[in-house]
Amino acid sequence: MFSAGLINCAWSDIVYIGLAIIRRMQEWLDLGKFLLATVVMLSASRQDWRERVASDAYWLLMGSVGLVLLSVHIELEGLTRNYHLVVLATAILFLDIFWDGERHGRALGLAPYAASLVLLAAGLWGVEVGALRFELILPFILYWVFLVLYLVDVIKGGADAKCLISLSMLFPLYPSFLGLPLFPLPSETAQLVLPFPLMVLFFGSLFSLLALVWFLAVNLKNDELRFPQALLGFRMDMDRAEKGHYWPMERVLDDGSVALRLSPQGEGFEELRDAGASKVWVTPKIPLLIPMTAAMLFLCIVGNLFFLMV
Repeated sequence: MFSAGLINCAWSDIVYIGLAIIRRMQEWLDLGKFLLATVVMLSASRQDWRERVASDAYWLLMGSVGLVLLSVHIELEGLTRNYHLVVLATAILFLDIFWDGERHGRALGLAPYAASLVLLAAGLWGVEVGALRFELILPFILYWVFLVLYLVDVIKGGADAKCLISLSMLFPLYPSFLGLPLFPLPSETAQLVLPFPLMVLFFGSLFSLLALVWFLAVNLKNDELRFPQALLGFRMDMDRAEKGHYWPMERVLDDGSVALRLSPQGEGFEELRDAGASKVWVTPKIPLLIPMTAAMLFLCIVGNLFFLMV
Protein backbone atom coordinates (compact mmCIF):
# COMPACT_ATOMS: atom_id res chain seq x y z
CA MET A 1 0.00 0.00 0.00
CA PHE A 2 2.74 2.40 1.08
CA SER A 3 4.93 1.66 -1.95
CA ALA A 4 1.93 1.96 -4.27
CA GLY A 5 1.20 5.39 -2.79
CA LEU A 6 4.79 6.46 -3.37
CA ILE A 7 4.59 5.27 -6.98
CA ASN A 8 1.33 7.15 -7.54
CA CYS A 9 2.76 10.29 -5.94
CA ALA A 10 5.95 10.08 -7.99
CA TRP A 11 3.96 9.53 -11.17
CA SER A 12 1.71 12.52 -10.47
CA ASP A 13 4.80 14.64 -9.83
CA ILE A 14 6.31 13.52 -13.13
CA VAL A 15 3.09 14.35 -14.97
CA TYR A 16 2.92 17.78 -13.26
CA ILE A 17 6.54 18.57 -14.11
CA GLY A 18 6.03 17.36 -17.68
CA LEU A 19 2.97 19.58 -18.16
CA ALA A 20 4.85 22.54 -16.65
CA ILE A 21 7.72 22.00 -19.11
CA ILE A 22 5.29 21.77 -22.04
CA ARG A 23 3.56 24.99 -20.95
CA ARG A 24 6.91 26.75 -20.64
CA MET A 25 7.96 25.50 -24.07
CA GLN A 26 4.65 26.73 -25.49
CA GLU A 27 5.30 30.19 -24.04
CA TRP A 28 8.74 30.31 -25.64
CA LEU A 29 7.26 29.10 -28.92
CA ASP A 30 4.63 31.84 -28.72
CA LEU A 31 7.35 34.42 -28.07
CA GLY A 32 9.33 33.16 -31.05
CA LYS A 33 6.23 33.25 -33.26
CA PHE A 34 5.44 36.77 -32.07
CA LEU A 35 8.96 37.97 -32.94
CA LEU A 36 8.75 36.29 -36.35
CA ALA A 37 5.33 37.81 -37.11
CA THR A 38 6.56 41.23 -35.99
CA VAL A 39 9.65 41.19 -38.23
CA VAL A 40 7.77 39.77 -41.22
CA MET A 41 4.75 42.07 -41.00
CA LEU A 42 6.82 45.21 -40.35
CA SER A 43 9.08 44.39 -43.31
CA ALA A 44 6.11 43.63 -45.55
CA SER A 45 4.36 46.84 -44.44
CA ARG A 46 7.46 48.85 -45.28
CA GLN A 47 7.62 47.33 -48.77
CA ASP A 48 3.87 47.77 -49.27
CA TRP A 49 4.08 51.46 -48.29
CA ARG A 50 6.95 52.12 -50.69
CA GLU A 51 5.98 49.95 -53.63
CA ARG A 52 2.30 49.07 -52.99
CA VAL A 53 3.22 45.41 -53.24
CA ALA A 54 4.44 42.86 -50.68
CA SER A 55 6.51 39.85 -51.67
CA ASP A 56 4.94 36.40 -51.35
CA ALA A 57 8.14 35.30 -49.61
CA TYR A 58 6.94 36.98 -46.41
CA TRP A 59 3.76 34.93 -46.26
CA LEU A 60 5.44 31.71 -47.36
CA LEU A 61 7.91 32.07 -44.49
CA MET A 62 5.33 32.92 -41.83
CA GLY A 63 2.80 30.31 -42.91
CA SER A 64 5.36 27.53 -43.39
CA VAL A 65 6.83 28.07 -39.93
CA GLY A 66 3.32 28.03 -38.49
CA LEU A 67 2.49 24.72 -40.19
CA VAL A 68 5.70 23.10 -38.96
CA LEU A 69 4.98 24.29 -35.41
CA LEU A 70 1.46 22.85 -35.61
CA SER A 71 3.03 19.45 -36.23
CA VAL A 72 5.46 20.06 -33.35
CA HIS A 73 2.46 20.91 -31.17
CA ILE A 74 0.87 17.55 -32.03
CA GLU A 75 4.00 15.73 -30.87
CA LEU A 76 4.47 17.82 -27.71
CA GLU A 77 0.87 17.27 -26.65
CA GLY A 78 1.01 13.58 -27.49
CA LEU A 79 -2.04 13.85 -29.74
CA THR A 80 -3.08 11.22 -32.24
CA ARG A 81 -0.84 11.46 -35.25
CA ASN A 82 -3.87 11.47 -37.54
CA TYR A 83 -3.89 15.21 -36.85
CA HIS A 84 -0.80 15.49 -39.06
CA LEU A 85 -3.16 14.79 -41.97
CA VAL A 86 -5.22 17.82 -40.93
CA VAL A 87 -2.07 19.96 -40.97
CA LEU A 88 -1.17 18.53 -44.38
CA ALA A 89 -4.66 19.36 -45.69
CA THR A 90 -4.19 22.94 -44.51
CA ALA A 91 -0.70 23.09 -46.02
CA ILE A 92 -2.05 22.10 -49.45
CA LEU A 93 -4.60 24.93 -49.35
CA PHE A 94 -2.00 27.38 -48.11
CA LEU A 95 0.53 26.57 -50.82
CA ASP A 96 -2.19 26.67 -53.48
CA ILE A 97 -2.63 30.44 -53.06
CA PHE A 98 0.91 30.90 -54.43
CA TRP A 99 0.35 28.63 -57.44
CA ASP A 100 -1.80 29.56 -60.41
CA GLY A 101 -3.63 26.31 -61.01
CA GLU A 102 -5.93 27.88 -63.60
CA ARG A 103 -3.07 27.95 -66.08
CA HIS A 104 -2.97 24.15 -65.99
CA GLY A 105 -6.68 23.58 -66.54
CA ARG A 106 -9.78 23.68 -64.38
CA ALA A 107 -9.55 20.04 -63.26
CA LEU A 108 -5.93 20.41 -62.09
CA GLY A 109 -6.79 23.73 -60.46
CA LEU A 110 -9.46 22.06 -58.32
CA ALA A 111 -7.25 19.08 -57.40
CA PRO A 112 -5.67 20.71 -54.30
CA TYR A 113 -9.11 21.45 -52.84
CA ALA A 114 -10.28 17.89 -53.37
CA ALA A 115 -7.07 16.48 -51.88
CA SER A 116 -7.30 18.74 -48.83
CA LEU A 117 -10.88 17.67 -48.11
CA VAL A 118 -9.92 13.98 -48.35
CA LEU A 119 -6.97 14.50 -45.98
CA LEU A 120 -9.12 16.49 -43.56
CA ALA A 121 -11.72 13.72 -43.46
CA ALA A 122 -9.00 11.08 -42.94
CA GLY A 123 -7.38 13.10 -40.16
CA LEU A 124 -10.64 13.55 -38.27
CA TRP A 125 -11.99 10.05 -38.90
CA GLY A 126 -13.10 8.49 -35.63
CA VAL A 127 -12.33 11.56 -33.51
CA GLU A 128 -15.21 12.36 -31.15
CA VAL A 129 -16.53 15.92 -31.12
CA GLY A 130 -15.49 16.41 -27.51
CA ALA A 131 -11.93 15.37 -28.32
CA LEU A 132 -11.45 17.73 -31.26
CA ARG A 133 -8.42 20.04 -31.04
CA PHE A 134 -9.67 23.24 -32.62
CA GLU A 135 -6.24 24.88 -32.76
CA LEU A 136 -5.42 22.30 -35.46
CA ILE A 137 -8.68 22.72 -37.37
CA LEU A 138 -9.02 26.52 -37.16
CA PRO A 139 -6.30 27.26 -39.77
CA PHE A 140 -8.24 25.14 -42.29
CA ILE A 141 -11.51 26.93 -41.45
CA LEU A 142 -9.96 30.41 -41.42
CA TYR A 143 -8.41 29.80 -44.83
CA TRP A 144 -11.92 29.54 -46.28
CA VAL A 145 -13.18 32.50 -44.25
CA PHE A 146 -10.47 34.82 -45.56
CA LEU A 147 -10.75 33.43 -49.10
CA VAL A 148 -14.48 34.21 -49.15
CA LEU A 149 -13.89 37.69 -47.67
CA TYR A 150 -11.36 38.32 -50.44
CA LEU A 151 -13.66 37.04 -53.18
CA VAL A 152 -16.54 39.28 -52.03
CA ASP A 153 -14.12 42.25 -51.87
CA VAL A 154 -14.27 42.77 -48.10
CA ILE A 155 -10.50 42.23 -48.09
CA LYS A 156 -9.27 44.39 -50.98
CA GLY A 157 -5.65 43.36 -51.46
CA GLY A 158 -4.22 39.96 -52.24
CA ALA A 159 -1.29 40.62 -49.89
CA ASP A 160 -3.73 41.37 -47.05
CA ALA A 161 -5.56 38.07 -47.62
CA LYS A 162 -2.30 36.10 -47.82
CA CYS A 163 -1.06 37.79 -44.65
CA LEU A 164 -4.21 36.80 -42.72
CA ILE A 165 -4.12 33.23 -44.05
CA SER A 166 -0.46 32.80 -43.10
CA LEU A 167 -1.16 34.39 -39.72
CA SER A 168 -3.86 31.74 -39.22
CA MET A 169 -1.18 29.07 -39.61
CA LEU A 170 1.11 30.78 -37.11
CA PHE A 171 -1.49 31.91 -34.57
CA PRO A 172 -4.66 29.82 -34.70
CA LEU A 173 -5.01 30.64 -30.99
CA TYR A 174 -4.08 33.74 -29.01
CA PRO A 175 -0.41 33.79 -27.99
CA SER A 176 0.67 34.09 -24.37
CA PHE A 177 4.24 34.86 -23.29
CA LEU A 178 6.18 36.81 -20.64
CA GLY A 179 2.97 37.71 -18.82
CA LEU A 180 1.39 39.09 -21.98
CA PRO A 181 -1.17 40.04 -23.09
CA LEU A 182 -1.97 42.51 -20.32
CA PHE A 183 -5.64 41.49 -20.52
CA PRO A 184 -5.57 37.69 -20.76
CA LEU A 185 -8.29 35.43 -22.11
CA PRO A 186 -11.28 34.96 -19.78
CA SER A 187 -11.45 31.29 -20.84
CA GLU A 188 -9.93 28.90 -23.34
CA THR A 189 -13.17 28.64 -25.29
CA ALA A 190 -13.56 32.42 -25.64
CA GLN A 191 -10.93 32.63 -28.35
CA LEU A 192 -12.89 30.21 -30.54
CA VAL A 193 -15.71 32.78 -30.70
CA LEU A 194 -13.40 35.63 -31.75
CA PRO A 195 -10.35 33.95 -33.36
CA PHE A 196 -7.05 35.83 -33.23
CA PRO A 197 -6.51 36.23 -37.03
CA LEU A 198 -10.10 37.43 -37.53
CA MET A 199 -9.59 40.02 -34.78
CA VAL A 200 -6.39 41.20 -36.50
CA LEU A 201 -8.55 42.05 -39.52
CA PHE A 202 -11.23 43.69 -37.36
CA PHE A 203 -8.88 45.80 -35.22
CA GLY A 204 -6.80 46.62 -38.30
CA SER A 205 -9.93 48.02 -39.95
CA LEU A 206 -10.65 50.05 -36.80
CA PHE A 207 -7.09 51.38 -36.64
CA SER A 208 -7.31 52.43 -40.29
CA LEU A 209 -9.97 54.93 -39.22
CA LEU A 210 -7.24 56.82 -37.35
CA ALA A 211 -6.32 58.21 -40.77
CA LEU A 212 -9.32 60.53 -40.29
CA VAL A 213 -7.37 62.36 -37.57
CA TRP A 214 -4.44 62.81 -39.94
CA PHE A 215 -6.73 64.12 -42.71
CA LEU A 216 -8.38 66.59 -40.35
CA ALA A 217 -5.03 67.83 -39.04
CA VAL A 218 -3.67 68.39 -42.56
CA ASN A 219 -6.84 70.15 -43.72
CA LEU A 220 -6.98 72.30 -40.59
CA LYS A 221 -3.36 73.36 -41.15
CA ASN A 222 -4.08 74.17 -44.82
CA ASP A 223 -7.40 75.87 -44.03
CA GLU A 224 -9.24 73.35 -46.20
CA LEU A 225 -11.95 72.18 -43.80
CA ARG A 226 -14.56 71.26 -46.38
CA PHE A 227 -16.79 68.36 -45.51
CA PRO A 228 -17.11 65.48 -46.15
CA GLN A 229 -13.89 65.45 -48.20
CA ALA A 230 -11.83 66.76 -45.26
CA LEU A 231 -12.53 63.43 -43.49
CA LEU A 232 -11.43 61.32 -46.44
CA GLY A 233 -8.33 63.06 -47.80
CA PHE A 234 -6.79 66.43 -48.59
CA ARG A 235 -6.09 68.81 -51.48
CA MET A 236 -2.81 68.47 -53.31
CA ASP A 237 -1.01 69.89 -56.33
CA MET A 238 -1.77 67.82 -59.42
CA ASP A 239 1.90 67.17 -60.22
CA ARG A 240 2.61 65.81 -56.74
CA ALA A 241 -0.58 63.72 -56.66
CA GLU A 242 0.18 62.04 -59.99
CA LYS A 243 3.67 61.04 -58.83
CA GLY A 244 2.48 59.61 -55.50
CA HIS A 245 0.19 56.81 -54.39
CA TYR A 246 -3.16 58.62 -54.36
CA TRP A 247 -6.67 58.26 -55.73
CA PRO A 248 -8.47 61.38 -56.95
CA MET A 249 -11.63 62.26 -55.04
CA GLU A 250 -12.91 64.31 -57.95
CA ARG A 251 -14.07 63.40 -61.43
CA VAL A 252 -14.90 65.19 -64.66
CA LEU A 253 -18.57 65.14 -65.69
CA ASP A 254 -19.85 64.94 -69.25
CA ASP A 255 -20.38 68.73 -69.34
CA GLY A 256 -16.72 69.34 -68.38
CA SER A 257 -17.38 70.36 -64.76
CA VAL A 258 -15.57 68.77 -61.82
CA ALA A 259 -17.58 66.95 -59.15
CA LEU A 260 -16.72 65.25 -55.87
CA ARG A 261 -16.32 61.46 -55.88
CA LEU A 262 -16.47 59.91 -52.40
CA SER A 263 -15.59 56.39 -53.56
CA PRO A 264 -12.40 56.86 -55.60
CA GLN A 265 -11.79 54.32 -58.34
CA GLY A 266 -8.99 54.21 -60.90
CA GLU A 267 -6.75 57.17 -61.60
CA GLY A 268 -8.51 59.96 -63.51
CA PHE A 269 -5.75 62.55 -63.07
CA GLU A 270 -5.33 63.04 -66.83
CA GLU A 271 -9.01 63.96 -67.27
CA LEU A 272 -8.81 66.41 -64.36
CA ARG A 273 -5.72 68.05 -65.83
CA ASP A 274 -7.43 68.40 -69.21
CA ALA A 275 -10.35 70.06 -67.40
CA GLY A 276 -7.95 72.72 -66.09
CA ALA A 277 -7.55 71.53 -62.47
CA SER A 278 -4.24 72.45 -60.83
CA LYS A 279 -5.11 71.13 -57.35
CA VAL A 280 -7.28 68.14 -56.57
CA TRP A 281 -8.78 66.41 -53.56
CA VAL A 282 -7.09 63.03 -53.11
CA THR A 283 -7.13 60.15 -50.68
CA PRO A 284 -3.86 58.27 -50.06
CA LYS A 285 -3.62 54.58 -50.89
CA ILE A 286 -2.87 53.40 -47.35
CA PRO A 287 -2.16 49.63 -47.34
CA LEU A 288 -4.39 47.76 -44.88
CA LEU A 289 -1.30 45.74 -44.03
CA ILE A 290 0.01 48.64 -41.92
CA PRO A 291 -2.96 48.91 -39.51
CA MET A 292 -3.18 45.09 -39.46
CA THR A 293 0.42 44.97 -38.23
CA ALA A 294 -0.49 47.46 -35.50
CA ALA A 295 -3.51 45.30 -34.65
CA MET A 296 -1.37 42.17 -34.35
CA LEU A 297 1.00 43.94 -31.97
CA PHE A 298 -1.90 45.37 -29.96
CA LEU A 299 -3.63 42.00 -29.56
CA CYS A 300 -0.39 40.27 -28.53
CA ILE A 301 0.71 42.93 -26.03
CA VAL A 302 -2.52 44.48 -24.73
CA GLY A 303 -5.09 41.83 -25.59
CA ASN A 304 -8.55 41.64 -27.08
CA LEU A 305 -10.54 44.28 -25.22
CA PHE A 306 -13.80 42.68 -26.33
CA PHE A 307 -13.11 39.92 -23.81
CA LEU A 308 -13.47 42.49 -21.01
CA MET A 309 -17.18 42.55 -21.80
CA VAL A 310 -17.52 38.79 -21.26
